[in-house]
Amino acid sequence: MLMRVQYPLELIAVLVLFLEGLPIGGASAQTTLQGPNDCTAAGAYTLCQNLWGADTGTGSQTTTLNSAGGSSVSWSTSYTWAGSPNNVKSYPNVYHNTAKGMQLQNIVSAPTSWQWYYQSASSDLAADVSYDIWTGVPQSGDPASSASSYEIMIWLSDRGGVGGIGNVVAQNIQVGGHTWNLKQGPNSNWDVFSFITAEGDITNFNSDLNDFFQYLIDSQGVAKTQYLQAIQTGTEPFTGTADLVISNFSVDVSTVDDSPTSSSSSSTLSSSHSSSTSASAQPSNVSSHGTPSTIATSSASTTSLNTATTSAAPASQQTSEAGSVSNPGVRGKSGPQCRLQLPTSGTVTRRGLFRRLFRK
Repeated sequence: MLMRVQYPLELIAVLVLFLEGLPIGGASAQTTLQGPNDCTAAGAYTLCQNLWGADTGTGSQTTTLNSAGGSSVSWSTSYTWAGSPNNVKSYPNVYHNTAKGMQLQNIVSAPTSWQWYYQSASSDLAADVSYDIWTGVPQSGDPASSASSYEIMIWLSDRGGVGGIGNVVAQNIQVGGHTWNLKQGPNSNWDVFSFITAEGDITNFNSDLNDFFQYLIDSQGVAKTQYLQAIQTGTEPFTGTADLVISNFSVDVSTVDDSPTSSSSSSTLSSSHSSSTSASAQPSNVSSHGTPSTIATSSASTTSLNTATTSAAPASQQTSEAGSVSNPGVRGKSGPQCRLQLPTSGTVTRRGLFRRLFRK
């Protein structure tokens, strides 16, 4: 005879809450970074604090990994910065661990999706929300190093009117489904291209990075033989207080493989950007560089390169990090401390909360 067992409603409620709190789909447990150069594994990505310009001002910052699984990652950062309004204080960011090392001419597509919002932001906030993509002549190299030829930035937000380095070279151009103003200028030994949104904040961005690469090759003289060295996405705060939430980010790079085409006329391409269970057929010489080889578990490890307090300290008290190919999310202290360097001629003009560089 079957016996029906009745459980107390309180026990059922506790069980439901417990199950809702469990990570699913390979999601990572929440991890908060506090040290200036702390990084943590985030599935296909690495998340870094990267307080590379903190010693130009005063303030603090923490960065939190919320979840990571498959090709997607979710994270957030909270900061308050003051002083030196023309200097970047940090670049909390994620970078893709494997989407690099291919020539621009061999990239077939680089679909990306980014959803973000400010949970709170002070009225005097000056910050961007941006892609920071690095290319160079060698196949691999640290961002902002002697191996860098170009820094390609895509600004989805420009709070405080901080603009980008250099001069405007194109206005209201249509690239990747959106409208941009393009600036170009030198920074140390590399050249910077900044696609700055002409639409205001783009908080739901779905595009193809290859559209930007092809525009620069066709219209701005970037060599198609340049190697993709790193894809980073994050925020550059100058001054102000904010809580920035990245609810979802993903990127995938598919290339034409240099190896001979196999005898099969087609093969399956697995794209980490798509959640579809059936991959589309592609030529056999096309390979995907965005699919993670491993998925982060609830025991995400943290790499502490410098565990000092996040409050800005004098440069003499901070450890100088040259960065490495394995941790490109941490910018080396050897590079310039200001992405918006003061012009060699002209003046810095302030209009209310807006700060822009004007050259005569």
